[in-house]
Amino acid sequence: MAQSALPVATAPRTITVRVRTLVVGAGILAAVALAWWALSWATGLQPLAVGAGSFAPVGVTALPGTNGPNDTGPAVYQWRHGGRIVVALYLHNSASVPVTITSVDHPGSYWVGWFSGPYIGVPAARDDSIVRPFHPVHIPADGERGVSFVFRANPKACGNNGAGTTLSQDVVRIHFTALSVFSDTQYVPLGDETVEMTGPAAGTC
Repeated sequence: MAQSALPVATAPRTITVRVRTLVVGAGILAAVALAWWALSWATGLQPLAVGAGSFAPVGVTALPGTNGPNDTGPAVYQWRHGGRIVVALYLHNSASVPVTITSVDHPGSYWVGWFSGPYIGVPAARDDSIVRPFHPVHIPADGERGVSFVFRANPKACGNNGAGTTLSQDVVRIHFTALSVFSDTQYVPLGDETVEMTGPAAGTC
C-alpha cells in the first residue's frame, strides 16, 4: 500500500542582515533629514510682531519743543537720577507653534550711556507703567502677550563730556525658544515707543 507524501516543513522566512541594515540606515538618514529641516526652519523663524505698545516716562520730563502736537518723532527726555522709561509691548506670535520669550539683550555694567537697559519684566494687568518681575512669557500660536522693557537713567553717565547730546534706542533684541527646544533671537522695532534721552545737564549730577 502506497504511503501518502508528508508535507515538507519550511523554515519561517527571516529578514537578512543586509536588508535589516538598509532599513536601519534609511531610518537614520530620515531622522537626520528631519532634524536638519527642523533646525533650518527654527533658525529662520521671525515670529514676533508688535500688536500694541505703551510708553511711560517715570521721573523724567520731555524737553520743550520735542513733545508738542506739531513735533515729529519721539519726545526727547532729560536725564534725571532715578528716572526711567517703561515700554510695554504686546507681542503677537505669527508662527504656527508656540514660542517663549526668555530674555532681552542689554549693555554690560561698564557702559556709560545716558540710559541703561532694557531690563525685562511683565506689565501689570491694569497699568502698563507698573513692571512685575520677569518670568518666561509663553505665547501660543497666533496669540499675544505683554512684555515690559525698562530703560533707566544711567548714574555712570555723570561726569561725561556729552551734556546736550542725545542717545536713542529704536529696537530691542529678544531671545526666545520655539517648541521649548529651538533657541533664537529677533530684533523687534520699538516704533512709536523709541527711547531718546539727553545727557546730564549741569547741576543734575
